Amino acid sequence: MTPQPRVLLVNQYFWPDMAATAQLLSDLAEELVEAGWTVTALPGRGGYAPGRDGQLPRREPWRGVDIHRVWSTDLGRGSKPRRLLDYATYFLSAAKEVLFGTRHDTVVCLSTPPLVALLGLLARWRGSRFIYKVEDLYPDVAVALGALGRRSPLTALLRGLAGRILAGADAAVALDSAMAQRLSERGARRVEVIPNWADGEAIRPDPEAGKTFRRQQGLSQDHFIVLYSGNLGMAHRFDAVLAAIHALAVSHKQVTFLFVGAGPRLQEVQRATAGLATVRFLPYQPRETLGALYSAADLHLVTLRDEVSGLLVPSKYAASLAAGKPVLLVGGDGTDLHREIRQMDLGWVCSHHAPEVVTAMRQALDDRRALERKGRDGRTVFDARYSRSRSTAAWIRLLNEPFEGSP
Repeated sequence: MTPQPRVLLVNQYFWPDMAATAQLLSDLAEELVEAGWTVTALPGRGGYAPGRDGQLPRREPWRGVDIHRVWSTDLGRGSKPRRLLDYATYFLSAAKEVLFGTRHDTVVCLSTPPLVALLGLLARWRGSRFIYKVEDLYPDVAVALGALGRRSPLTALLRGLAGRILAGADAAVALDSAMAQRLSERGARRVEVIPNWADGEAIRPDPEAGKTFRRQQGLSQDHFIVLYSGNLGMAHRFDAVLAAIHALAVSHKQVTFLFVGAGPRLQEVQRATAGLATVRFLPYQPRETLGALYSAADLHLVTLRDEVSGLLVPSKYAASLAAGKPVLLVGGDGTDLHREIRQMDLGWVCSHHAPEVVTAMRQALDDRRALERKGRDGRTVFDARYSRSRSTAAWIRLLNEPFEGSP
């Protein structure tokens, strides 16, 4: 009997964590188990979102997946030094396991934390195939955001390491065509485009669930809710959105802006909207309530700095389409999702210019029939391009392929 192929999934977070990468990798792990793979996940024992009591167990079976959590600090994401220490301790502990633990046929590394995919090169040295799933392209993101100097020695070092990872990977998986082009330019030997997905069964148009969520959270059934869900990170801009919130607070008091999540820009948004009755904040929601959350909104807000186009793709986009809701994209010029929203008429796109944001929101408020049509079309696009079954099937095909020159 042919032994089951073994795959190791390397990422700082995994089930039951609420990080987007944790949810995506957990979905992929489940599908790989169903496809006959022996799956081991290698996360750390810390958490992405605050508020969890205690550390998760070191070893745990979950839906056929062997979760092996390595030791790491759990200082949280409240400051850069804390995040770096959590990153470093996870990297070192995971490196020990990759070097001296069980050898797997294939190792899939994500890009969280930055350059953790160096572990894929170690795995390849031991005879494993190495697939690099790129969520954020480092150090390019840090340079684009001004965290690293474009010509600094550290940037040159990190860019060299990133190039080694791409050149050494048997395949790199990009989230869209803009990212694929960047990866090819950076020296990737083989690039596949497989977009991130959402669970279209758990997240789907469900007006009754949306009404229930509103009632549970004290949100008016009559208000128009604009939802921003997920990380409020450095790759996102909120200046135009905040100006629009203040403008609409005077002219459209029936609009509620709901921010769900956390991140380094959360306090900035909270300070700028202090005292406004039209703004609400909630922490990250459990995965089982996301369908109701997304259905509770009338319009889904996505923001992205233009400088990071091709370097990352907001995962909330697929979930918005799954819920059958139109999208308002602020920024993100040059991305696939910017072109798709415009060409397929799935919502509105505008620059980081407050009057444009206000105009888009007023159009959404004034034309409910257009709002509903754009949402229905969004679900159709989701089923065709971003469903869990479609994307994970592409992953399984990739992993089952024989790679020329692989160990």
